Amino acid sequence: MPDSLRVLVVDDEACIREALTAALGATYVVHLAASGTEACALLDAHPIAGIILDVRLGDEHGLDLIPRFRALTAVPILVLTGHSTEDLAIQAVDAQVAKYLKKPLALPDLLAALRRLVPQTDPTADLAERARRYLDAHLATPLRIADLAHQFGASEKCLRRCFQCACGKTPHRYLAELRMQRAAVLLRTTALGVEQIAEAVGYPNGEWFTKHFKRLHGITPSVFRASQGIPAAPAPPRRTDP
Repeated sequence: MPDSLRVLVVDDEACIREALTAALGATYVVHLAASGTEACALLDAHPIAGIILDVRLGDEHGLDLIPRFRALTAVPILVLTGHSTEDLAIQAVDAQVAKYLKKPLALPDLLAALRRLVPQTDPTADLAERARRYLDAHLATPLRIADLAHQFGASEKCLRRCFQCACGKTPHRYLAELRMQRAAVLLRTTALGVEQIAEAVGYPNGEWFTKHFKRLHGITPSVFRASQGIPAAPAPPRRTDP
């Protein structure tokens, strides 16, 4: 079953979790959590496409958990409640809940809501592809995987795993190789100096760039350029005091 059909049910009542698993199991991969801590662990470990969240979770209030969920994912959240009040509706809107349904649930209503809210594309492949396109377009930008993951509504662990699965390497490794490929092109086709090329491909200085280039290619940028039959770039003019 594709990852696009994974949903997370967060409810502290075992009978509700069992009932929703039975009701949704033919269509969705159902992950179960009885608390906010369990839910966050599952969100960190799996590319969940939608969350069904009970408002009351023992000592926890479901809506209070949403900021923790949002730190890990931007997927739609459908709230279940035994109380339909104006105050709850306002809180749900403020918490950016996609929809809330009153208990006892009507299965057709729940399935219809999930069909509208849960994307029918593979979030694993989509997440990896969006991250790859971002790296391609921003190879000179300093990168923190945690920031990239947050930008795409996923946990860092989930992004790493999805990217590794789709691309066969981690985002950091992909970016390093992408930068070195671009650097090799600039060394072959331009007269830019090492410091300029380092800046163009996202390294803070020529020394750091040279170290990484040699680690990947086995030779320094200057030796690489000479091996292509290209004269070394002229050194930048030295400043002289007047």
